[in-house]
Amino acid sequence: MGMKNEKAKVLVVDDEPVNVELISDYLEKDYDIAQAYSGKEALVKVQTENPDIVLLDIMMPDMNGFEVCKKIRLQDSTRFIPIVVVTALSEIEDKIKSIESGADDFLTKPINMIELVTRVRSLVKTKYYHDELVRNKEQIEAQNDFKTIMTDILPLILQSIPPGKMTEVISQMSKQVEDIIWAKYIHEIPDEITQMGNITCSVLNKLGGGFSVKEVSEKGYTITNNRCPWGETGKINPALCIMTKAIFARIGVHVYKNIDVNIKKTLAGKEDCCLIELFLRAT
Repeated sequence: MGMKNEKAKVLVVDDEPVNVELISDYLEKDYDIAQAYSGKEALVKVQTENPDIVLLDIMMPDMNGFEVCKKIRLQDSTRFIPIVVVTALSEIEDKIKSIESGADDFLTKPINMIELVTRVRSLVKTKYYHDELVRNKEQIEAQNDFKTIMTDILPLILQSIPPGKMTEVISQMSKQVEDIIWAKYIHEIPDEITQMGNITCSVLNKLGGGFSVKEVSEKGYTITNNRCPWGETGKINPALCIMTKAIFARIGVHVYKNIDVNIKKTLAGKEDCCLIELFLRAT
């Protein structure tokens, strides 16, 4: 969720459709809404919809909100999603149980809509800042992973390398980068070409790049980049553009042996962006 560019997503969970619609209608102007009508459905939606906050009813027949809350907190991918328990229960023991189950806050029915909006806005902002910290941490870790490689090999690239040696240096460097990518950042082999491109873009973006997949077709796709992952050095040294191409090619052959990668435009060439084409050769 980007605070400026897109709406945060709220998952509303209640076994009473009228309650789901009431809350959804009130929030849909400012938020994207996902809905679930049981505890089991909520556990599915929290994975598939990737909400920024969950509004969770307690009294549901198949699995109550306390159980749902505990299960959300057990999963690494969902444990930091804010959860607001919405309940008709008013005893202090029930509120304590909500917090012990992992809820961040609670609202008592009938819901005060101004209070609802205030709680949602506050917790969504907290989630945004948490996600930013995670993204920054991942980027720092990725940059540290590549620091040794860049320190050891970059000076060679910046020197006047004979044409016959350039390919050898680029191959050596891209192989080391590929080894790190597969060991640390890729947890399953991509099963199709676009997924492979998205994964590679994501890893290079951790270094500070601005890669994204565009113009997808059955034969391949185009990648654009408006921010060099190799910093200012990359903007003036085309050799690093060649290394970027080598990284995409090395990862691509894990999925398709007949993949080709072509660089059409580069920031190092003083153009407005990098443009990389990945396509499958006819076999």
